[in-house]
Amino acid sequence: MKKGEITRNNIIRKSASVFNQKGYMTTSMNDIIQETSIQKGGIYRHFHNKNQLMLEAFQYSVEIMQKFLVESTVKHDTAKDKLCAFIDAFMELNEGKPLIGGCPIFNAAIEMDDVDEDTLLPSIREAMEAFIQFITDIVEKGIQTKEIASSRVAYDVAVFIISTLEGGIVLEKLRKDQKIKTVLTMNLKQYIALL
Repeated sequence: MKKGEITRNNIIRKSASVFNQKGYMTTSMNDIIQETSIQKGGIYRHFHNKNQLMLEAFQYSVEIMQKFLVESTVKHDTAKDKLCAFIDAFMELNEGKPLIGGCPIFNAAIEMDDVDEDTLLPSIREAMEAFIQFITDIVEKGIQTKEIASSRVAYDVAVFIISTLEGGIVLEKLRKDQKIKTVLTMNLKQYIALL
């Protein structure tokens, strides 16, 4: 890898952390400069503008999250075990593993839902669809192996799990109550056991 590529990747990696914690629209170029120790001209040598950096940092964060979630589920054999592992891994995201700031899809979606700016929205939608599809695929395999009832609609199960996780995390942050995580995890795993 050439020095320029290393620098570019370093800017993306460090910026991703800042964007995920501070917000995509509220993060300033000064925040990026401070985090990367690279001056504005050096950053703009690699990126046309803040929007390009923002988009690539978001995509980087999503890739890290997806890799973490896949690695957490792939080591399990059954669909229900994979779904439970997904829940545990997702809760770790909320605790800053492997990304500080939590789920980048959720963070960006909340921030961008009422912004006219369309820089990130297509990528957020695409990432969320991939997220839902990941769970849908696990459920469909469970239905095929008769581990999950054939009356279940895989997409509906996926949307329910993801919505419950994301909503529960918001509630936990608002109330600053760690018990919510326990209640959320326990009830989702009971739901999965009944599939």
